[in-house]
Amino acid sequence: MTRKKVLFPFLLLISILMTACSASLSGVKGPEFDKAQTEFIQELSVENIFSSLSELTKKPRVAGTSSEMQAAAFLTAQLKSEGYEVEVQPFDFERYVIPESHGLVVEGFPGPLSPAPFQYSVDGNVDGQLIDAGYGLKKDYKKNDVKGKIALVAVDKTAFYELVLFASEAGAKAILLYFPDELEIDNWTLGREHFKDFIPALALTYDEGTKLVEFVKNGPPVSAAVKIKGARIDKAASQNLIATKHPTSEADDDIILIGAHYDSVAKAPGASDNASGTAVVLELARMFKTVPTNKEIRFLFFGAEEEGLHGSEKYVSTLTKDEIKRSAAMFNLDMVGSADAGDLAIQTIDGSDNVVTKAASKANEALNGDPIETDFGDRSDHTPFHNAGIDAALFIYDPVEEWYHTPEDTIEKLSKARLVNVAKIVGTSIFELTFSGSTKE
Repeated sequence: MTRKKVLFPFLLLISILMTACSASLSGVKGPEFDKAQTEFIQELSVENIFSSLSELTKKPRVAGTSSEMQAAAFLTAQLKSEGYEVEVQPFDFERYVIPESHGLVVEGFPGPLSPAPFQYSVDGNVDGQLIDAGYGLKKDYKKNDVKGKIALVAVDKTAFYELVLFASEAGAKAILLYFPDELEIDNWTLGREHFKDFIPALALTYDEGTKLVEFVKNGPPVSAAVKIKGARIDKAASQNLIATKHPTSEADDDIILIGAHYDSVAKAPGASDNASGTAVVLELARMFKTVPTNKEIRFLFFGAEEEGLHGSEKYVSTLTKDEIKRSAAMFNLDMVGSADAGDLAIQTIDGSDNVVTKAASKANEALNGDPIETDFGDRSDHTPFHNAGIDAALFIYDPVEEWYHTPEDTIEKLSKARLVNVAKIVGTSIFELTFSGSTKE
């Protein structure tokens, strides 16, 4: 707060002393803060969260469809009922349509094969000699000629899309990726976008892959045929929703961002992914409406995350340089309620602490007795914010549940205690960063 000049030396001296004392006490919270924070946490309603979850999970909310639009309309109505003005930010994106059929035939192979397609795998009906290409790295193709052939590759630590592009660059017509023994082969993606140089790609289990390797090594050349039909890229439209709480006291120019994506994958009600994060952000918007704050808080609801972070990338792309500079922290909530997932994790793109992780770790220590270590994670809407230079972190229970991205992602599998835990941690963190009252931060 800027102080006005006074003419009397005595008052000027007192003013200087008070300013010095205030600076030394910066960050000290008083009884008013403690009382307000306690009342804020008590305002949290798990019934409100579950009411929103019930509405959002009536059907899958696939990006670019009427069901996603209906979810957006519901969120808009809820925010407006709390007195918020809601900005709708439309955008277009490319949507991948999963193949209607796929198959693999290996001539002479005695065992059954049950391959799975990847999101973003392209159409194709190709045949050729099956070649064991090791781990599918560039060095592997120097000793394995796959031009015009089908590459058989063991998945290790290289991203799927890179393995497909390496095989394509080496001239392969298709690629079969077999997974480590502990990984399921369904519901995987080649990345966040389609590349024009992709070739048809199918996933195999570890057992299928290793048996094929032995089959290829111990006999004459083996022919195989890969078929993927109906995969394509469509144009579609989605939208972000933005509700802003303006400062209620003298502002310090900072912006605090809290967001979640509200779309889901096809055939999944998307209770954990990500009606859970959406419902918690909606409840926090309601709770913060009457809190005295000295920072701007923006509540963000992203569309089309499941299709490649399109919503968050669109939002960040519209920020001015000044808004980016003023954005002090971005809290991203994704899959924050599953009873069957691992422990709560806070993830950043580089695995390093920032404003968000420090505030949340402090809040968790106060609420639950222990700080939370920061993990690495880049598969959600905090990524574009980090890339723009904004401190951002993902809140998620990890490892994720085994029914991730399936029709089993229903509201019955969510934990009220876990939802409340994240709401309290994030709410307390933002409260600490923004509360004004008559105390100094």
